[in-house]
Amino acid sequence: MQNPIGIEDAEAVAPAPQKAPVRARDLLAAKARASGVHFTLSLVIASAVFLAIYFIWYPGALFSAAGGRGLLTIIFLVDVTLGPVLTFIVFKRGKKSLVFDLSVIALVQLAALCYGVHAVFLARPAYIAFVKDRFDLAVAADLSPKELEKARGSGYERIPLDGPRVVAVRIPSDPEESMRIAQDALAGGPDLYGYPRFYRPYGEVKDDVLRVARPVAELGRFNAAEDVARELARAGQPAETLRFVPMRATVRDLAVLVDARTAAVVRISGLRPWPY
Repeated sequence: MQNPIGIEDAEAVAPAPQKAPVRARDLLAAKARASGVHFTLSLVIASAVFLAIYFIWYPGALFSAAGGRGLLTIIFLVDVTLGPVLTFIVFKRGKKSLVFDLSVIALVQLAALCYGVHAVFLARPAYIAFVKDRFDLAVAADLSPKELEKARGSGYERIPLDGPRVVAVRIPSDPEESMRIAQDALAGGPDLYGYPRFYRPYGEVKDDVLRVARPVAELGRFNAAEDVARELARAGQPAETLRFVPMRATVRDLAVLVDARTAAVVRISGLRPWPY
């Protein structure tokens, strides 16, 4: 019996093998692997940068009080996600321009990382300055080259690279100069802590610090009892051997724990120094 459909017609009607979905899956898997490798490398590099910044430039409570947390969050979100996402988009095994594309992505990612680290560098804590009745945090951006030049020969003409230092600030003897500084501060500039020519060793103001320092027990009025207990444990000294002095910082204020006899800074705590 003759087949009503010829062999050639039957082959034409038969569905073609479904190879395209397999190729698509392979391509997606390759893209995911390449993006995953890129993400891992980016995470390792960003983590190394974070650890260096956290332990050297923004130690302890200064990390959040000086704005380091927000800046580093932006670095992580941009740098750790930017490269891997772009790699996922452009990656295709055997693509002639693949090496060039990945090189461009690496350069863009490196530029973003350098820009972010530069921003963190400018905002890093430089000096913890005792002024009158409190500490003020001076970040690198507060210290203009002009003012640093005026401090030449004093030992404070260079911004520290190895973490913030504790200093004291003397009040200018010239009333007109004090007025100019106050007016600049009201206009948005730094107060006395932004003028390193007025810095002096912290040890010279021991009596002034102890005169304004307050009992640690007062911190319980502004902070949870468990938070105060935790900070005292980290300080490693009994509450009766400590006092605290408020510190103004970039994002939020802190309480500086000092030794009740020597006024030496024991710990910069994350405790609130006042009720607001």
